[in-house]
Parts: sequence; structure tokens; C-alpha cells
Amino acid sequence: MKFGLGLGVFALCAAFCHPAKAQSFFGVPNRAELNSTSSQSNSDPQALTLNPPGTMLRFADHYHLLPAEADLNADVDAQTGVFAPSDADDSREGKPDAGRGEVRPPAIQDVPPWEVSGMCTGGKLDRKDCRFHWWPAFREQTQYLFIETGWNLATNTHVWEATTHGHWFQNWMDSVEGFKFSRWNDANPISDDYVGHPMMGAISMDIFIQNYPRGMSIEAQNTKEYWHSRLWALLWATVYSTQWKLGPISEASFGNTGKDTAFDKNAGHKTNGTGVVGLVITPVGGWVWTLGEDFVDLHLLRYADQRTTNPFLLFGMGFANPCRSFANLMRFKAPWYRDSRPVRPHRTWPTMTDAQVKE
Repeated sequence: MKFGLGLGVFALCAAFCHPAKAQSFFGVPNRAELNSTSSQSNSDPQALTLNPPGTMLRFADHYHLLPAEADLNADVDAQTGVFAPSDADDSREGKPDAGRGEVRPPAIQDVPPWEVSGMCTGGKLDRKDCRFHWWPAFREQTQYLFIETGWNLATNTHVWEATTHGHWFQNWMDSVEGFKFSRWNDANPISDDYVGHPMMGAISMDIFIQNYPRGMSIEAQNTKEYWHSRLWALLWATVYSTQWKLGPISEASFGNTGKDTAFDKNAGHKTNGTGVVGLVITPVGGWVWTLGEDFVDLHLLRYADQRTTNPFLLFGMGFANPCRSFANLMRFKAPWYRDSRPVRPHRTWPTMTDAQVKE
């Protein structure tokens, strides 16, 4: 119960806390300072150096801004480092490098997330930026793994006792050895095997997709790019499912599932609680679940979230895409966040770019 309450508080904090507010903790000038500094820009060109690297607006963080609300064509002079707006006909696709005549593609952080996949496919972003982001994906998946393992330890006394008694490594090896690969059913409730496990696979797939630039902003469509990204996500979920059943942080190592055989009153026979149903249904069912959420997001939520700015309504809509909403929490984004389009709650805080646009 305590763990569930803590998880609920975490979800609400992630939903209603805004990353832009955190700028004030890093010495970023407030709006009054920006106004006073901007008035001195004619006499002192260095007064415009308000956006050094690291404090510029990043669309990946400030997703609530629409393209028209920010200076998308802003650039930093390559020689002086002074912030200056580019010409009206300048493009974000790449700018000449001063003194060499080379064109460098923009960084992935400086373009709206809903344009990332298309720009990667069109070769308009650096190839390194379009590669899979291993470290964020591993971190988010590990957070989810710890939540699952912590839940089992907190709510199942058998799991706690089996984990904290005896030789941990030997018990883990015995559990792996006792896994019944020749049996389908693992004696778990149907809701666990055919609802809970597919949701677990879908969350893992969403974690992969949101860290795969070539597929992160693609909505449900019959294209090579869409199916390519979802099939790679299926492979990711398959690896995670195997780890969850047999790996170092799994049901075998934390709870020793497979080590001992006992009579299960729900199954009506003796069992050690193992079977291949989880290894198969978690990734395959998760793949189907993800495709379903993609369909619902495209044909329902896409229209609904553009017609409201109420964060409570947006939060409620997240239950129509529960796995994607949970995966968003793993990267500390609001449940309604989408890489494929801007979704704006009505609560916004001032940013440096807001002030500069109004000047």
C-alpha cells in the first residue's frame, strides 16, 4: 500500500511539475533582468549573450511551446558567440559554418521532437543524433525494473522471505535450472498472464521507441519506418522479458520462482510457478498492445488533447494510453507528453525565449 501511494505521488509530481521552472535554479536571469538587459543591447553587443550553450531553449524539454511561440531561426555567431536572430529566410536544416562554407545539420535538441523522425529519414540531422539512445533507454528500463521488483518485494511475503534467506546466488541458479521450458502455463492468474504481462511488454516497447529518433515521432501508419521501429521495439521487449524471468534481477533471483515445487490451489496441482507463457506473451502481447495504443492515440487522443489545455483532463486521457503514459513517467515527462505533436497544459512558466519573443 505504501509503495502504491508513493508511486501515485510520483506520477502526480511528474504530471504537474514543469521542467522550465527548474531554470531558476541554475542562475538563469528572470524576466525583469532580461528586459533591462535587452534595453542595453544597442550600446553593448555582449549584452545579448543571454543564451550560451546549455541555457538555450531545448524543444525536447520545453515541449509545450509551439513553433510559432519560439524563435526557431535563432543562431549563435560562430566567431563571437553572440546570440543573434537569423534572417527571415534562414533554415533550421543546416547553416554554413563561418570561414569554411560547410553546412552542419542542427542538433537534435534544437528541433521540435515531432520533426525528428522525418529529419532523420531525410538525412537532415546528424547521423549520430539519429542513433538509438542507449544510456537514457537503459536508465528508464532499469527504473521500471526496480519498480516491478520493489512491488513484488513489498506486496508478496513469499518473495521477500525467499530472497532474504539462504544463499542468494545458488538459489538463483537453482531457480533457473528448474524453469519448465516444456510447459506453457505457469499457474498465474489469467489477468497476470494475458493482461499484466502484455502491458509490461508494451511499456518496454514504448521506452525503446521514445529513445529511437527514427521512430519516436511516427504515428500509426503503414510505412517502412513505422514497422521498422516497432519491430526493433519488439526485440527490446523480448530481451527484457527474458531478463525478467531468468536474469540477475528477475523472478528467479528475487523470489526464487522455479526452485521449489508446491501445491497451487488456484492451479489445482503441484507447480514451481514457471512456464513459457510469460516469455512469449510479454513481448508478443506487448507488441499488439502498443499497436492498439498507437491506433487510439492517432484516431482519438490526437483530436481530444488539441481541444483542451486542462491538465486534469489531459491526465485522465492518459488512461486511454496507459503504457505510453507510464513510459513517459520513466523519463520524467508528463503522462500526456507526445513526441509526435505538441500537447500544452494551461500552466506554463516564463522562459528566456518567451521574454525575447515579446521584446
